[in-house]
Amino acid sequence: MIRLIKDDYYSGEMNMAIDKVLSESINNFEDIIIRIYGWDRPTLSLGRNQKINNIDIEYIKNNNINVVRRPTGGRAVLHNDEITYLFSCSSKNEKLPKNIIKSYMEISKGLTNALLKLGIPCDVQKAKKEVLSKDICYDVPSIYEVTIDGKKLIGSAQYRNEKYVLQHGSIPIKFDYDNYINSFTLKNKEKMKEHLKKNVADINEYLNDEINFDQVLKNFGNEFSKIFDQEIYYENIKEEEIFEAKKIKNEFIIEL
Repeated sequence: MIRLIKDDYYSGEMNMAIDKVLSESINNFEDIIIRIYGWDRPTLSLGRNQKINNIDIEYIKNNNINVVRRPTGGRAVLHNDEITYLFSCSSKNEKLPKNIIKSYMEISKGLTNALLKLGIPCDVQKAKKEVLSKDICYDVPSIYEVTIDGKKLIGSAQYRNEKYVLQHGSIPIKFDYDNYINSFTLKNKEKMKEHLKKNVADINEYLNDEINFDQVLKNFGNEFSKIFDQEIYYENIKEEEIFEAKKIKNEFIIEL
C-alpha cells in the first residue's frame, strides 16, 4: 500500500524528524509513504556531511533563516515558497533498484509523470553537468534529477540503510534566489545569481494558476501506484508520529 500524507508547515527540524520517523515506521516490504509538506519560515537544509564554514552566519541570523541538518546527503537547499516531498519505502522493496542512481531515476520518473499531468513540461536529466559550487545544490542538475529544458526543477537527496530508503526533495514554486545566495560567503554573488537563473526552473514560470497541493499529492499517488503496482490511501500524520518526531528533532538543529 502507498500511504499519502498532505501535511502542515513545520520548523525545519520537525520536518526532518517527521521524515525520519515515517521512514522508520515502514515494516512491510511493499509499503510506501509519500508526504508533501511546507516550512514555517525560510530554512537552509545542509547535507548529512556538509560543512558549515561557508555559511554567512550574520546574514542567516539577521534574516531569520533557520538552518538544519538533513538525514540525507547532498548540498544545501533553501526551502521557502515550495512543495517538499518525502518518498520512503523498505530497502527490500523489489521494485526499487538497489543501485542508487537507478533508484533515483525510478523515483524521478514518478515525480515527472505526476507533474506533467499538471501541465509542467518536465523531464529527467540525462547528462552530467559540471558544478560551480560545492555548497549549493541548485548549482546544476544531477544526472537523475527532474528538469525543465535542462534547468533544475527538483533538488532531491537520498539516504538508505538496511531497513528503509528515505528520499526527499524541494519543488520550488517561486525560487528565492536572494536568500539562497546571500546565505553563503560567496566571492561573486552576482555571478552566481546569473548562473542560477540560467540553470534553475520554478513552477510559477510554467503555471498561470495557483498550484493545487491536493492535486499534486493525488498525481504522485497515481503515478507511483503504476510504478510499484500498489493501491493508494490517504492518511493524516498521526499524533504518535508527531510525538516521536518531537523527541528527536534536536538532532537536526545546527547551532551557529
